[in-house]
Amino acid sequence: MKHFFIACVVGLMLCACDSNSREYQVEGNVTGLEDGTVLQLVPMSHDGDEPFAEATVSGGKFEFQGVVGDSLPFPICVNIMVKDAYGIEAFMLENGKVTITGKTVKSEPDESGKCSYKWEVSVKGAALNDKLNGYKAKRAQLDKQFNDYHQKYADIINRVSEARQAKDSVKVSQIMETEEYKAFDKVEKDFFNNVETTFRGIIDENKDTYWGPMMAIYLMSYFTSKDKEMYDSFSAQAQQSWYGKRMIDEIMPAGVTGEKAKEFTVQDEQGNKLKMGDLAKGKKVLLIDFWASWCKPCRNEIPNVKKLYELYKDKGLEVVSVSIDQNEKAWKKAVKDENLQWPNFLDRLGAADVYKVKSIPAMFLIDASNLTVIASGEDARGEALAAKLAELFAAK
Repeated sequence: MKHFFIACVVGLMLCACDSNSREYQVEGNVTGLEDGTVLQLVPMSHDGDEPFAEATVSGGKFEFQGVVGDSLPFPICVNIMVKDAYGIEAFMLENGKVTITGKTVKSEPDESGKCSYKWEVSVKGAALNDKLNGYKAKRAQLDKQFNDYHQKYADIINRVSEARQAKDSVKVSQIMETEEYKAFDKVEKDFFNNVETTFRGIIDENKDTYWGPMMAIYLMSYFTSKDKEMYDSFSAQAQQSWYGKRMIDEIMPAGVTGEKAKEFTVQDEQGNKLKMGDLAKGKKVLLIDFWASWCKPCRNEIPNVKKLYELYKDKGLEVVSVSIDQNEKAWKKAVKDENLQWPNFLDRLGAADVYKVKSIPAMFLIDASNLTVIASGEDARGEALAAKLAELFAAK
């Protein structure tokens, strides 16, 4: 799975602290940060948690000091970041002092006006960060390997990219038949196999504690229903930890098959608010589809959904599409162009957040009579969706 490697560099947590105190102290001396720069501490997760502490830089120095609230685990892995900017560095926050030294390198602002900071720092403070630093070193070795072979094969990579951007499929095929591309392709496959083996090994060796789900979040940028097998391999302690709960919520965002689906609310063009239960009234099966106008896989899935809708709409199937588009005009145009005949909503009230949507299309099949989960993820798309609906409506 390539999403092992794509993950942001974040941290780990160790349950080896006997103290009940949740106090922490962080002292930093980092060049490249302008005076007045506001830094934040944010819990490490895939969920975009809010920062829980801020500090202002003066002369390259800063200090965080406080108490971690009971709603968060402690010790806790956090990301330090510049407010309203990209770029993070992970470290372990625990009872005691942590020191951060080194430098940051600031990039030019992007189109949105945000800068990015590359953190080149050393973090010290007790065994927790020693442990974390060991994993960072392994990740750094893989990063170097990735950069080295991409530099070596830069020419062939660029040629393929240019041909794809030009939508010249013939040229792409010709390039892919060259010995140079085949050599690159083999190196890349070997690399990602190594990444998967290495990272899965790290997760497996920690499956008896909350290091397991912590490491999974650390190493992987997102989870799908296929990662349920990994979650199931964890001990009960690991599954019930803060990170274990975050992991299963992302794997099964609507809930586990057979359990109650999570309620959400959408708003129509007239401002009326509708809950999932309202949309399910009088129906037998509800298909929830999170999508966006710019998402090609989402648009590719629509013909399949339209075909199934025509087959089963009179038998009790309802489809509800919820767009995560930021551009309302683009969303409305897509709905018109696709001629979608079922209820469509722009996600104004955070339904995608309730369902922890990380990638789209994200589809969920719900029993409308009791609002329980029938299928989700890959099991609610394509041929799997067609087979499941045929089974459900044959039974009914």
